[in-house]
Amino acid sequence: MSFPENDTAGMTQLMRYVLTIDNMCAPDCIVWVREQLVGLGLVVDRVAVGEAEVATAHLNGPDLKAIQAALEAGGYQLVRSVTKVG
Repeated sequence: MSFPENDTAGMTQLMRYVLTIDNMCAPDCIVWVREQLVGLGLVVDRVAVGEAEVATAHLNGPDLKAIQAALEAGGYQLVRSVTKVG
């Protein structure tokens, strides 16, 4: 999907990520992952065993590489991600 260069609506488009995270299964793991995602500036919609849904309204918000690096710092692996616009 592409946006016209002068379309200001595209500048505030909400980006959603559905993340599948390996070995995140205990309550303390879920808390740690939530804290890391919030620390990146993401809005955390949901964190559950093995999965998180987050969003950002900033075009220059954290990308998947930043999310992956934050998770790996705690010993978690980003297995899959689905990006949704809107």
